[in-house]
Formats: sequence, structure tokens, C-alpha cells
Amino acid sequence: MTNPFHPDLIQPGDMVRHYRVVSRLGSGGFANVFLVEHGGRPYTLKIAARPPGDEDEAREDERAFREAISLGHFRHPNLLTVRELGRWPDLEGGHFFFVTDHVPGSTFNTWRWRTQASLRRFIRVLAELVLVMAELHERGVCHRDIKPDNVLVREGDDKPFLIDFGAVFLPGAYTLTRELPPVTFHNMPPEVAAFLRGGEWEEGAHFPASPAADLYALGALLYEALTDCHPFNPRLPLDKLLLAIEFVPPVEPGQLEPRVPPGLSRLVMRLLDKDPAQRPPSARAVHEELMRLLESEGDTEAWTQPYAFATQEDAAALPGASQSKAAAGTREVSESPPVSESAAPAAPDSAGTGGEERGTGRPSGGWWRGLAVFAFVLLLLGIAWGFGRTVFASALEAVCSGAASTALVPPAPSEKGCEALLFTPPKSFRDTHALLCAASVQLLACSGVPVRPDAGGFLEQCPPEARQTAARAGFGQMPFTDVELVTGVHVGTVASPGMLNVKSGPVEGWMFLPGDERSYRVTGEAKVFQKRFYAQFDRIYLDALYPTPGIVPSPICAVVVSDREPTKKFGVLTYEVDKPIGAELDPAKVVYRGADAAILNAQLVDVYVQLPGRHFPK
Repeated sequence: MTNPFHPDLIQPGDMVRHYRVVSRLGSGGFANVFLVEHGGRPYTLKIAARPPGDEDEAREDERAFREAISLGHFRHPNLLTVRELGRWPDLEGGHFFFVTDHVPGSTFNTWRWRTQASLRRFIRVLAELVLVMAELHERGVCHRDIKPDNVLVREGDDKPFLIDFGAVFLPGAYTLTRELPPVTFHNMPPEVAAFLRGGEWEEGAHFPASPAADLYALGALLYEALTDCHPFNPRLPLDKLLLAIEFVPPVEPGQLEPRVPPGLSRLVMRLLDKDPAQRPPSARAVHEELMRLLESEGDTEAWTQPYAFATQEDAAALPGASQSKAAAGTREVSESPPVSESAAPAAPDSAGTGGEERGTGRPSGGWWRGLAVFAFVLLLLGIAWGFGRTVFASALEAVCSGAASTALVPPAPSEKGCEALLFTPPKSFRDTHALLCAASVQLLACSGVPVRPDAGGFLEQCPPEARQTAARAGFGQMPFTDVELVTGVHVGTVASPGMLNVKSGPVEGWMFLPGDERSYRVTGEAKVFQKRFYAQFDRIYLDALYPTPGIVPSPICAVVVSDREPTKKFGVLTYEVDKPIGAELDPAKVVYRGADAAILNAQLVDVYVQLPGRHFPK
């Protein structure tokens, strides 16, 4: 047992008040979560990352306190029950913590992937969740952060729990996030995107909480569950992402995934409507619609078969494209086009030793006609709005030249734009090319098979503003630094405390800057294979030490490398193929398993940061 003084240092066996720490369940931007034990019973303890005070720029203490008070105020079988709250290690100025009953289970996406749940099974889970939302909304409460990570599905009976009430809006209470709701950028409602683009928040204007925004977030959650894609590509640069959310309709789920029942596809599109008034009138109405679909279609084969998406192993096992579940119209995602030496030096081998294979894209042949039609109509509407094609082209064309290339996007297109990955559009639609690119890049980002990230392309196509961020941060002749990962689960022992269980998806960390004693929060995307871990960071919070509502992060381009030698490979080897001598792994702590999860030997990774006028390697 150690004697820690900060939540980041807490280890299994330590005591937080009278609770014995069993394991760390997770770490995030605002808090650490632990499985603890007292009196022979398991509990979950959540503790704020910072104590109260002027340095708590993200107001993490207040966020944790608000969550505890909210959960204590609402007694509901689908909400966690608060058993105790307090401060640690000091009773007056310590980190705020609260204790709830421990619910053994997984977050919604993890549960869905692990169980290969049928459509009927996970829609039943979401229908029960929507009923919780309805009861909160009817009491004037808005959750404001509905997403898969905030839905916990209990083992054994699939009972959903709505968690993380740190951003909740309570009628009559002081609003924690005064200017902007703390939504995930790529899932923010169009009205929030318009508010952010308009800049009113910089003048202190408040964005009112509304049930309609929660319903939009529910639509984004449903969209992801049905298609394995986001409604809008998370890798779009922020300004273009906001434009797309505000003006470009997402591709209908049924066009991306043929298994989506038409009724569900229509419901999702209504939830994602640009106009809040056109969304379903209430969460209770959504619940009634889901139950109607379950009753009328739930016993059919389409609803009862496992609703899983192809994995890397599934694709490798198929002898030919004709046997793919999406064989009709499926195309192979080709390798990146060769880059001449005069254009850019050759990037290091990013294949690593993991043996990852590139996957196949999933869009079928029918989606092109639908895209062309809605883009043409949207263009006409844009002219009527005074938002013509020149604005669309300047705002969105960067996507087509690979500006959004990351772990979730196939190999970067050439400077020819979308034509590098798509066949040439009909001449009658040439004028809508930029808009089509912005929409189709979302489809290209939705391969159901894990693909090796094109880190070299990501760096070479790093936008000028991101390179300037690196220069402003103090990077000069040595564009290397360290990032301490905070996304993941600690699975080491006291002898090996840094070992981290990670999975593919959003990733956060602390980046150390040259000549600065502080570290700064960075966010990005990780792609994890059993033998190699890749990560690309594209946002850094230079103007606030923490992700703070109302504070827009700066763009940056940084990738994880095996060490600080430019001749080395992108990514780092995992514990499976690079076991350090004397390393101790506690298998009981491993939460993430499967083809998209692995164990890292250390929490600290080397990264390369792209600078103005530079290429990688040097």
C-alpha cells in the first residue's frame, strides 16, 4: 500500500477514506474512477482530477459535485445510487469524491461489440434508456452529454444505466457550463454548431439547454450503433466540421448499412433533423416509436440475428469479395498513391510488426445516386440561403485533399481530391464536387474492418494552422516530445504501475512542451491492434490546461512513434510482442479485450509534432 496525495497516484490496495481501492476503472479529463471495497461490498468511487481553487480552470471539482448532487436528487432504477460523498486527502480542500453502488458491466459500444447483440436486443436497451430521458425531461432536466460512453449496460440482465451527470442542466440551478454545452464536437446539434460559429459565446451569451439537443445526441448514438459510423466525420477540421453539421444532411443509415430497417432509419433521420422543431416532440414519443417497431418487427430474422460488423479477422477469413456480406458494390480501399521524392521524403514504414491488413470499404453502389441528388438539392437551397457553392467549396474541399486523414480514414487521397478514391462524378454534377466530397468522405471513413492508419499522410497534409500551433508551442529543431496517456485502464501491479489497457477510439493525454513545466491536454484518435498501438493527436488545449466548455482547442498534428529516431516506425509495440523483463500484468484488471485492444508497457509515449515547412522524416 502506498500513501498517495493525488488521484493519479492511487494504486490498488490504497485507502480513500475507509474504502480500499481494488482497481482503477478509468481515467478521463475530469475525474478518475475506481472499483473500491468496504465491508465486503463493491462500490464505484469517482474522484475529481483537481481540488477546488483558482487553478481548477475546467471546474472539475464543481462538475463532480454537481454530478453527485444530481444523482442524489433523482431516485431512479436506471440511475446510480449515491452512497457517500466527501473530500480526500484533506477534508476541506481535498479532491471531491462520491461513491455509488458498483454496477458490473460495460459501456454501450463495448457491450454491443462484445456480445454481438441483435438489433432487437440493443434497441430494447436503448428504448429503456429513452424512457429514463423522458422522465428527466418531464422534470425539466437535460443530461446534455448523451453518448455511448455514458450508457452503462449491466452484465446478466442488459439493464442500462445513464451515467455522468457532470454537465446536467437542472431547472433553477446555476449553470456549470455557461456558454456552451459540453458536447462531443462531431455529435453536437446543428443549433450548437451555429451558436459556436456565430461567436456569440465569446461575448458571454448563453446557449439554453433543451430536450431537443438530447434527442439529437440520441440520434447520433443510434446512428453509430446501426452503421458503425458517426453522422459526421470526427476527423474534419473544426471549422469544416461545424459547417457540415449545420448545413450538410448526414447520409441515411439505410444507405450505409442495408440491414437497417427503414422505420429505424427514418426515426434516426428525424432525430438528426437540422431544425429542433422537426425532431420528435419528446423522448417519450421516441420510446413509443421504438416499442412499436419492436412489437411489429422484433421477431423477424433481421431483428434477431447478431448485428455485428466485420472485423479484421473476418475479412482475412473470406476467400473473395463475392462472399462479403456487402459484396454488391463493395470496393477495395487501395494503397496510398506513391509520392515522388521531390514532393515529400518517404515516410517510415508504418506497417510495424503487427501484420495488420487493410480492410475493405462498405458503401454500396446505390449510395452515389443518393448523394448526388441530395447534394444538388442542397446546392439549390444554399443559393436560396445566400450560401452558394463557392462558400461550400472553400469550407469543405480540404477534406477531399486528405486534410482529415487519420486512423479512421482510409489512405489519403492525392491532390486530385475525391477522384482519387471515387469514380468521376457525372458532368452535370461537376459544380457540386466539393459538397459531394464533404459528404462522401464520411462514407469513406466508415470501413467496418480496422485499417492501418496513414500516419505519414496525416503529417504531410497537416494544415498550416496546425503547424503554426506547434511553432507557437515552442517546438523548434527537435519536433519530438512525450505524451502521457490518460485514456485507458491501469492493469499493472505496484512493481509495474504504468501498464495500460487501451482500445481503438478517442484518446486523450498530457503533452509536454519545450521549456514549459506544465503539460497540456491533447485529444485525438487511437487505432489499436494486438501487436501495435497507433495514435494521432489533432487538438491541443493551449489556452486552458483542461478541456473547458467554451474554450476551442487549437489544431495540431502529432503521431506516436516507436522512439525519437526518424528512421523508426509509427506506433509502438504492445505487451504481447515486447514484454519487458520483470513486467507484471494483473489479468484481473484487463477490461478491453479483442482485436481492437491491447496492453501498453508504459503510459508515456513518444510523439512527433509536425512543424511549418517540415516533413517526416527530417
